[in-house]
Amino acid sequence: MIPVQYRDHLFIYLPLVRKVLEKDMGKFKKVGLKFERTYLNYLEKVTNKVGIDIGKVKRNMYKKGLTIYDQGRDEKGCCKYLFVCREYRQNVTLFPHLMKNKVAEYLAQYLSGIQTL
Repeated sequence: MIPVQYRDHLFIYLPLVRKVLEKDMGKFKKVGLKFERTYLNYLEKVTNKVGIDIGKVKRNMYKKGLTIYDQGRDEKGCCKYLFVCREYRQNVTLFPHLMKNKVAEYLAQYLSGIQTL
């Protein structure tokens, strides 16, 4: 189970996990492995699970009244987001190397089958 403080950040990380999986599926198709279809089927299942979880996160955010806006990157390359919940606003800055580590962590959880929301 994901700690409560990271639940709202799933809206940022899960689409990145899905993007990594889709990119890797494209690479699997180009390589020409012996059991390519088996690997692709598994990656498609995992990608579908990520998509379902993105939908759950979006519904949960809607219930809370939470909206997250991508503010782009600053001059140092950090990713900036604005969290808005009713009249409250919070700016969040995420470092790219930490985001990469978090995406890798979520990806490992999905591939091992232990990711649950």
